[in-house]
Amino acid sequence: MEILTVIILLIGGLFSGVINTIVGGGSLISVPLLIASGLPVHLAVGTNRFAMVFNTGVGAIDYHNKVKYNIKLALFLASFASVGSYLGANIVLQIDEKLLEYIIGGLMLILGGVIVYKKKLGLEERKITLTKRNYLIIILLSFLLGIYGGFFGGGVSTMFTFVFISYFGKNFIKSAGITRFIVCILSMVAVISFTLNNSIDFFFGTILAISFIAGAKIGVKLALKAGNVWMRRLFVVLAVISSIKLFFF
Repeated sequence: MEILTVIILLIGGLFSGVINTIVGGGSLISVPLLIASGLPVHLAVGTNRFAMVFNTGVGAIDYHNKVKYNIKLALFLASFASVGSYLGANIVLQIDEKLLEYIIGGLMLILGGVIVYKKKLGLEERKITLTKRNYLIIILLSFLLGIYGGFFGGGVSTMFTFVFISYFGKNFIKSAGITRFIVCILSMVAVISFTLNNSIDFFFGTILAISFIAGAKIGVKLALKAGNVWMRRLFVVLAVISSIKLFFF
C-alpha cells in the first residue's frame, strides 16, 4: 500500500468519524473512501463496519460521561437492532441495492423536512408517554434499521437519532449518545458475521479505526460545544447531502 493511500484514509477517516459522531452519515464518506483505496465493495462494507465499532464505542462512552443518557433504553432497542444487524450481514435482501438507496435517500429528505417544519424539535427534552403501539413501532424500526446497518448502514445513525428525538422527546445531544451506543452494538454483531465470511480487511480497518477514534473524540467535544441548535442545523444539512449521495452517486 502506498503511503499516500494511508494518509488519505487517515484524513478522510478523521473527517468521517467527526461527522458520524455528531449527526451520523459517516459511512457515506468512509465506504467510498475504502473502495477508492482499492477494496472490493463487500470488503469495504465489512471493513467499515469493523472500524465503526471503535468510532461509535468511543462516542457512546464520551457522550455518556458528559450527558448521562438512558443506557437501559439503549440496551433494550439495541437487542432488536442487533438481531436485524445479524440478518442484514448474512442474507441477500430481496430488494435491489440501488432501489434501497433511493428509499433511504427519500426518507432522509423527509426527516430533514420534519426537523425544519417543527422548529423546536430536538432543542429541548419533552415528556412523552409511550403507548404499547408506539413501543411496537419503535421496536420494528430498530429491527429494520438494524438490518440496513448490518449490510451497509450509510445514514442509519441519522435515522436512529430522529427516532429518539421524535418518539422519545430527547434532545439532539442525548439522542446522539444513545444512537452511538446502539450502532456500536449492532456493528459488533455484524462484524462477527463479516469476520466468519472473510469480509474484513483488518489492515485497512485498523487504519480507519485509528482515525475514527480520533474523530469520535473531536466530534463529541464539538457537539457539546455547538449545542442542540447547531446539531439541529447539521442534521438537516447532513440529511440533504446524504440524500444527494444516495440518489446520484
